[in-house]
Amino acid sequence: MVEVTNPPPGRRAIPLADLPGELLLDIMLRLPPKSVLRCRAVCKAWRCITTDRAFLLAHHGLQPSQRLLSFVGDVGSNGGCGIDLNLLDYCVEAVDFRTRQFRSVVRFTGNDYSRFDEDDCPFTVHAACDGLLLMSYYDSLYICNPATREWASVRPPALRTHKIAGLYVHGPSGEYRVLSYREDRRTQTSKFFINTVGSKNMRRIKFGSYSESMRNLLARGSKAIKFYMPFLSNGKLHWLPQSTPPKNILVFDTVAEEFSWLPTPVVTWPVVLLLEVEGTLAISESRVGTSKVDLWVLQDYKSAVWVHKYQIELPAAEIYLIAKHERWTSEVVSADGDVLVDCTDWYATGWQLHYDIKGNLLRKFQCNPSLSLTTHILKESLLPHPFFRMQEHGSAREPPFFRGL
Repeated sequence: MVEVTNPPPGRRAIPLADLPGELLLDIMLRLPPKSVLRCRAVCKAWRCITTDRAFLLAHHGLQPSQRLLSFVGDVGSNGGCGIDLNLLDYCVEAVDFRTRQFRSVVRFTGNDYSRFDEDDCPFTVHAACDGLLLMSYYDSLYICNPATREWASVRPPALRTHKIAGLYVHGPSGEYRVLSYREDRRTQTSKFFINTVGSKNMRRIKFGSYSESMRNLLARGSKAIKFYMPFLSNGKLHWLPQSTPPKNILVFDTVAEEFSWLPTPVVTWPVVLLLEVEGTLAISESRVGTSKVDLWVLQDYKSAVWVHKYQIELPAAEIYLIAKHERWTSEVVSADGDVLVDCTDWYATGWQLHYDIKGNLLRKFQCNPSLSLTTHILKESLLPHPFFRMQEHGSAREPPFFRGL
């Protein structure tokens, strides 16, 4: 039972409805998305405030940028009753490193245990943009808003023939667009395409004005570039090359819709992760099994000037005692210098270690080998989108992504 207390003598409780408008607005802006949605059911005045576009833009701007973790768990075997249900638990967690909170934004159970292959998982988070996630389950592609649980089917592209390279908002038009590519096994070449979410039209990107080296690299597709790991920053998509160490980052300008190169810092090691620090592209680099992690920040994007911001020293002996091997990888994963150390082995349950910028262990948790630190950043939004309204009248099958939440 909730205990109700009276206000101190001489004071009276002020009903929320009597609060000054600016103060009430400030309170609502600081509420999490789920609470804002509940406020809409209180009264017409609150609904008017919390559905206003200016409010929604301001609310989106105040949301934390959360890195996404994805994993698949076996929840159907060894349950203690001798029955194997052959079920898999698909989960995507949003991590707020400032508060050290992990929260499931996607979770569902699939009975495709016998067909599961870690190298070809039927569930994939392809991209994130403005609080939206582009995800697929088998051959069906969807764009979803985890905050409102709205969804819409996306087609084209067809996943049987195309691979996803990214999702972005085209600034001049305000359209959300999907970048994909199709690899021709016979000619060993790749072609790139753009389609607007909610549209059936797809157009091919022409490479006629590109240099020969750029055309050759794009033609190699996923053999040359990690297109499955897009990082969206300052209106541009970025991908690391497959080569180790990487010498250049491939960039796609989402306004001009053209590819270009961005040189990496002078020294780069095999363990590399892109992130954003104070609104600027940054790169974390380290070696497998080492205690040092370096962070470089792109000071001048146009001139490709990188500055070494800091180096974090981790307690190698402590990590070795937990990992029991020397194959761990370390990456700076937030603007505040949080480091995630992956101690998982390829075939067994292992540990993820969370360190701060000073090398202090904040948290450790066990996980299975399928856990993946994605390049996707979720910054939740309650802004409405026309393609969700169009889906209400469509015939596409509803995705399972939110059934376990």
